[in-house]
Formats: sequence, C-alpha cells, structure tokens
Amino acid sequence: MKKLVILMLSSFFMQCQTSKKEPMLETDFYISEHTITYKKQELPFGKPVDEWVKIFGEYNRRPYKRIYIWDNLGIYVSESEQDENINELQIFFMNLDSPLGQMGKLEEAKGRVSVAFIKEKDKNVDWLKEDYKNEKYKRIEERNTTGSDSPQNFIYPFKIYANPLNIEGAEVKAGMKVSDINKKRAAADLPLIKYYDADLNSKLEDGSTTTLSNGYFTTFNGFLTPEEQEKADFYNIMYRQTEGEIEYIRIVHDKGQEYYKY
Repeated sequence: MKKLVILMLSSFFMQCQTSKKEPMLETDFYISEHTITYKKQELPFGKPVDEWVKIFGEYNRRPYKRIYIWDNLGIYVSESEQDENINELQIFFMNLDSPLGQMGKLEEAKGRVSVAFIKEKDKNVDWLKEDYKNEKYKRIEERNTTGSDSPQNFIYPFKIYANPLNIEGAEVKAGMKVSDINKKRAAADLPLIKYYDADLNSKLEDGSTTTLSNGYFTTFNGFLTPEEQEKADFYNIMYRQTEGEIEYIRIVHDKGQEYYKY
C-alpha cells in the first residue's frame, strides 16, 4: 500500500512539473527569428503589400509613401527602401491615446500633447488667465483633430494591439516592461533581451537588462565579420522601450543591414 501511495504521489508531482513546461496558449501572432505567422499563415515578407492584404484585409491609411497601417488591428508594415516589397512589421502596444502618447513622449510623436494633459498641468499655474487658457486649449484641440497633429498624420494606429504575442515561446503583451518580458523568457529558458544604444546619449548601456533609457532591446548581438553580415537572413525582433515601458515590437526581415540600432 505504501508503495502504491508513493507511486501515485510521484506521478502527481511529475504531472505538475510537466504542466509547467507545457507551451503557452496559442496566439494569433507567432514570432521567431526564422518564422513569423499570423493565425498559422506565414507572413509574406519580401512580397508586395497586396499579399499582406490577403491576410489582414484592406489597410486603413498611408501617412507616408512606404507605410501601410491597419488601425483596428494595431499594426503597420513598411516597404524596403530598395523596392516595393514589405520588409518590416510593427505591432503597437501604445498609441496617441495612451498615457505616454497624451504626454507627448512617444518616439514618433514627441511634443504632441493632449488637451487633458495640458489642463492637468495648468491646475498648478495660478497666474494664467481663464481667457488665455481657453484660447490655448482651443488651439491645441484644433491642431490635434483637424490640423498638423491630427491622428491620421502619425504612424500610430487608432487602436493598440490588445492580444498577447508569442515571441519565441514567451508571452508578450501590452503593459509589460522589459523586466516582465525577461521573467517570461527566463521561465521559457530563452536568452534575455538586452539594451542596444539608440539615443546617442554617450552612456555605456549596451547589454543592460535594466536601463530606463529610450531605445531598443533585442537578443541580437551583431555580426562578427563582414562575411557574416552579407549572408545574414533572419527576422530581427526589437522591443522599443519608451520611458521604461514597451511601446511597440519591431520586426525587420534583416539581410545584413544591422537594423538593431536604428
């Protein structure tokens, strides 16, 4: 009887240990250095945008010549500078409506602040006259809705990507910080993402897993030789950190261009 109990307990503990190693739940996006899929369809990097429309449906906007945005999905793709084929995908966890967006902190919308943010700041300013403040708020609102700072002029989708991503077997989702992502990666026995300087602030932060500086985190360490660089063909996965939070995931079909710093 004692042996039977021991066997049952052993079986129970083995099942518990096995369950911890089970793969995470399926997500729409699966992302790795060699495969990018959406709903189990391989994404057509290196092909024209028409092939992407077959997977995601018609895009909503083109604020710039080479960029195509799906506002409701929270993504954009862009064409290579060498031809009209798509070589980059960005998945956004923040947009202009996000807290950092309203504060004017986003990478591609610096200084574009919301009226609500300015009103909050003005609460501590006693000397501003009401007429002046109201006129200022009106100007900002007009600029942000129909003027130069209107949402359609920016690359940020009108909605963020709200679902989790599966990146190399670890879950990544909106609201996560680098430390959160690295906990998931460590649990999945994956290399940690580390910082590569992109803001030219002269600080020696390359390789850090904790810096709060704005820039990219990645597992890519660069090429050892020019020959390696010429032969490179992989998906460079970069995590854009802004003010200590992940703003978006940038995926470039990299053929030796070393996009990781730019």
